[in-house]
Amino acid sequence: MRRGIQWGGPITRKYGAPCKVNLTLDVFPPRPDGFHDLDSVVAKFTPVDLLTVRYDPGETEDGEPIAERRPSNIEFSCSDASLPQGVDNLVLRAAAEYLSRRDLAPGGAAWRVRLEKRVPHQAGLGGGSSDAAAMLEALHAFYMGGGRASTDADAAGAAAAVGSDVPLFLHHGPVRMRGRGEVIEGLPAPLPRLFGVIVKPAVGVPTGPAYAALDALPGRRPGCATDRMLAALADGADVEAVAGVMGNDFEAAILPAYPEVAEAHRAVTAAGALRTLLCGSGSAVFGLARDREHAERLTNELTGRFPWVHFAEGLT
Repeated sequence: MRRGIQWGGPITRKYGAPCKVNLTLDVFPPRPDGFHDLDSVVAKFTPVDLLTVRYDPGETEDGEPIAERRPSNIEFSCSDASLPQGVDNLVLRAAAEYLSRRDLAPGGAAWRVRLEKRVPHQAGLGGGSSDAAAMLEALHAFYMGGGRASTDADAAGAAAAVGSDVPLFLHHGPVRMRGRGEVIEGLPAPLPRLFGVIVKPAVGVPTGPAYAALDALPGRRPGCATDRMLAALADGADVEAVAGVMGNDFEAAILPAYPEVAEAHRAVTAAGALRTLLCGSGSAVFGLARDREHAERLTNELTGRFPWVHFAEGLT
């Protein structure tokens, strides 16, 4: 087994976990397994959660590090007391799933993991999935050394097992996401630099009920925003062209069912966003701006009107 980190004692590393915005989200009818196939262009944005990981490799009787053994303990804490702090937290679920895939002797390193939450939950921003991916990045560095966790079969398999949005966060930059979320591809042409504002009303939207509401729409047909976006990018789309082809199938179900989300959507539009779009299945709303200055103006105008308003910068 190849050693990852070269040890001289305990090491602390920090991992950023960005949020995501589905610039397009086409949702197909439910499959026999209950999941839905998706087709989506996804970009990562600030704000970013922060995962701090302290590794203590421990030693064998002869004083050699035993970093390549299964952790004897993972101590986890989170700044948001409303989130699960135990095995139900996606960070610990990701760790357990990854470690189950590796042939490791017991009783190795002790880990201390601290999650500082900046991305709200039940918002459609993928914060928990991003946190899980950051943990997989940490495990990959610990056991495998350099390179991206997306190239690690154990990390990729664990990501798909933990949640549909986790695999996309193992990849840098914007991606096309298909299947139930496990099929991740780079975009054939780059996105322009994106800025905007993200607004979350007081209400949250659980994922399961969101899909149920979408499936209940009479005569619903999946959208084709992703194909339009990819065609626009191939033609060298600027920010205004991107705004013209954004789309999210969930809007038809969520905006009528959640008045607080509809009000946020109207407010972002009225503030002057180029395009306002529901984030994932909600409840957050993204407003696309022309540039950084425009995004800052939108953020300033909307701050104080909703419980959570954040300037958003696209990460490349």
